[in-house]
Amino acid sequence: MGLDLGFSYSVRRAFAVMVTAISIAGCATTSGMDVTFDYDTAANFDALKSFSWMPPAGNAAGDELLVKRIRTTLDTQLQAKGRTPAEANADFLIGMQLSGKSTYGGSTGVGVSVGIPVGRAGRVSVGGGKSQAIEKKEGQLVLDFVDPKTKSLLWRGTASGAVNPKTSPEEQQQRINAVIAEMLSYFPPAKKAK
Repeated sequence: MGLDLGFSYSVRRAFAVMVTAISIAGCATTSGMDVTFDYDTAANFDALKSFSWMPPAGNAAGDELLVKRIRTTLDTQLQAKGRTPAEANADFLIGMQLSGKSTYGGSTGVGVSVGIPVGRAGRVSVGGGKSQAIEKKEGQLVLDFVDPKTKSLLWRGTASGAVNPKTSPEEQQQRINAVIAEMLSYFPPAKKAK
């Protein structure tokens, strides 16, 4: 049973497709979202060989299918990087957070004008119009890799951007694959030359 956090179904669905676009520091990528990352510079990422999941937090707790898609994709891609899932004694835990919102920007004009003939004098025009703001959906996925003993944050990846809530489950999976791949391109962090 999902947890109702006051978000409508369409906003929760928007989380599912938020993984539609990744750009890094303003550069367009295949997914079209903005991806950022941060990490503990003192952490030994070479020692992080096994992982386990923490319960989903925030809005992620309310969308079981989206959580399953993200977890399955992340599990597969981490295993391709030499990490293995562990039931107990994992080297790091993974936390997932989802959030979303609607924004309004720009506008679309809607109007009607009618000309009415009036005797010999010609005609009178009656018109009206109004402007309607354009609604955009935005979503964010945050993945936290946490030390299981100290509960301190080791690595964080964030993907955020515009979403389209009308995509099919197959399209959602393709976008999730692209977003997770983009996020994990920064894990483990590249070692700095000394």
